[in-house]
Amino acid sequence: LSRRQRQMCIRDRRIYKELVPRYAFAFQQIITIKQLVHLCGNDIQFELGAARLTDEEQEKFLSFREGWLKKDMEVEFYKLASSVKKTGDGALVFYLSNRVLGCKSLSYMNGDTLYPHYDSITGELTLFARSYYDYDDEGNTTAEWLEVWDKKYMYRYKKGVGKGRTVYDVVIGIFGLDGYVQVGEKKPHGFQRVPVAYKRDEEGACWSHSQGSIDGYEMSFSQMAHNNQAFGEPILILQSEGDSVDIQHDLNGTIKTLSMGTDDKASYLSSQSASESYMKQIDTLYKMIYEQSFSVIPPELKSGDLPAAALKILYSPAYEKAMIDAAEYQDVLRDMVELFAYGYGVETENTIAFGNLNMRYYIEPYVHINNSAVVADLASAVQNGFMSVQTAAEKLETIYTTNAEYDRILKENKENREAALADEIAKKKATLLASAKNNSSTSGKQNIKPS
Repeated sequence: LSRRQRQMCIRDRRIYKELVPRYAFAFQQIITIKQLVHLCGNDIQFELGAARLTDEEQEKFLSFREGWLKKDMEVEFYKLASSVKKTGDGALVFYLSNRVLGCKSLSYMNGDTLYPHYDSITGELTLFARSYYDYDDEGNTTAEWLEVWDKKYMYRYKKGVGKGRTVYDVVIGIFGLDGYVQVGEKKPHGFQRVPVAYKRDEEGACWSHSQGSIDGYEMSFSQMAHNNQAFGEPILILQSEGDSVDIQHDLNGTIKTLSMGTDDKASYLSSQSASESYMKQIDTLYKMIYEQSFSVIPPELKSGDLPAAALKILYSPAYEKAMIDAAEYQDVLRDMVELFAYGYGVETENTIAFGNLNMRYYIEPYVHINNSAVVADLASAVQNGFMSVQTAAEKLETIYTTNAEYDRILKENKENREAALADEIAKKKATLLASAKNNSSTSGKQNIKPS
């Protein structure tokens, strides 16, 4: 074509736009919640490993567990797990403010970028950095901050945006500080190690393995919805010679009246239905989304409560995934417990006592169970003599009882024995008084002389 013809084609070109529906589903949120429930549904389990425990050890162990709940460590562990499940990493930073223990959650969801540095030989965390930005009222970045923790001190650095190297370059270079200015002096954090519990999942978010199926499901469903919108409403077909057909519409565009000749014809085109293979594709994608993330769609039960074994079988993929997570999160749990034991020991002046506790702690995956069956099993174990009342009370702490339940049981038993003893003493006193009165009455009658 000549230049003039090309210009005419460009000038006469028309662009038509058609809105194509695209649907998205919150599979990522569903998968995250399901995995977090099975991982964090039960409290962290603490047990003393010593065969024989002194009263002081029992008291310190109870104080430790009360402090763990008082400081919301269960919630902090959930925040850490939630960040790892959603972003692939997360951290908890412990600090002492006026000898009072505190904890802060760090996550990419809150604008934090985390940089751990490990010893190449021991694998111990030797340095940890966190970077974040300050923003003005219009949402523009104004400054970049870098906070660094080592085994003794905490440092803060600041630089203007666009100056010097990036934070990534700084951290990879073992915290070189070109372009940064130290803000304030280094502060001792008060711990004997880097006060950070950090966890990274190299596979990324918990739905990473299902993301391809999620994209395919959303595309397939959108195509089906587009087809339904195109052919869902009946299409009117008119067959006429000339202009003998007169169509009248209402305000909404719906056909109100239709006038035509005797030889004209009107009919509707039948709507298209999704083929069986198309529905099979959508159903398969939906199933694989959950199977690849080890999530379980709640089954429809037609009976009452199921036994624990049947529930574990129904939720076996989710339970198996939680068992693997429990093993993988054991290292970060150990860091949490050690940092909490030292920090809360400083706060309560029990550092040595908490450090000497021979504790065993682990994550118990959650599975839907019948609480009444658990109580019945524990009661049977206590009655048959192969479980103590104290252990049964500790097992029921997350359901019905409290941390000091066994102490309350002993206290109630002591009060009941004291009340029974007092009642027995009172009855004996009453019996002795009655006997004394009878003896006095009998002796008085014997001394009376007949008139």
